[in-house]
Amino acid sequence: MATARGIQGLPPEIFDIILYYLGDTKSLLQSRSLVCRSWLHASRPRLFSIVSVQANERRLSRFINFLDTHKDLASYVRSLMVLSPMNDVDQLSLEI
Repeated sequence: MATARGIQGLPPEIFDIILYYLGDTKSLLQSRSLVCRSWLHASRPRLFSIVSVQANERRLSRFINFLDTHKDLASYVRSLMVLSPMNDVDQLSLEI
């Protein structure tokens, strides 16, 4: 007889499919990442794939420190937008 493992026992691919159909807005991804560890791991690649940072020394320094202390999250970043401190329209975008 098989034992019930609950939602944690589902393959990661199932979580990816569920998350795909639920949408990818930042607020939804943040909420879903709190459901359980499996949803956290499935949400992180989408949540950190595009990152925007204000181009001032304090924020850039905090972002670099964040990536240094969370090296697993750094691998998810695919696009980095550095926004001008004077005007959010002027931006530098880097595709990784």
